[in-house]
Amino acid sequence: MTSGLLLAVSLVLAGPAAAQTNQAAKGRGPIANTPDQTIKGTAMAVEGDLLTINGTAVRLMGIDAPDPGQKCRNRYGHELDCFKVATAVLANMVKGEEVTCTVTEQDRTGEKKGECRVRGVDLGAAMVSRGWAFQYASLSPAYQKGEAYAQSKRMGLWAGQVEKPWQWRSRQLRETAK
Repeated sequence: MTSGLLLAVSLVLAGPAAAQTNQAAKGRGPIANTPDQTIKGTAMAVEGDLLTINGTAVRLMGIDAPDPGQKCRNRYGHELDCFKVATAVLANMVKGEEVTCTVTEQDRTGEKKGECRVRGVDLGAAMVSRGWAFQYASLSPAYQKGEAYAQSKRMGLWAGQVEKPWQWRSRQLRETAK
């Protein structure tokens, strides 16, 4: 077995935590020798994949929700502001609850990324399995089953027509560059 295949098999068996550890060892992801930071408190949803906890912004790792200005269509073809809907869904999940975020990464712009939970429930997984966010399959397979479930049941964004947020952003950049 090649070392790349062996690494892939071990990551699948060990789960996302091992993938993050291996990313750190390769110089991607968390800064080496820096412990994960835990932030607890009351949260506010800023976007469908972004919270503020006690004034600290934390992006939910492994998911991507619609961006500001992004529209989609429901099952009847009516246009709606899917950014606002996704943000409202996340806001309802954190309303009146203590949120615990484990920050495992900080990107070059200083944005913190991590896994956030309410009563033990992973908010990223909840957003994906309800169909209001998409998994970042290239970063982690953790939410693959949740996305397949939402898609098969035509839940949330899967009920109608929507462009995946990363595709929408790319199209916006192309259109503004013209």
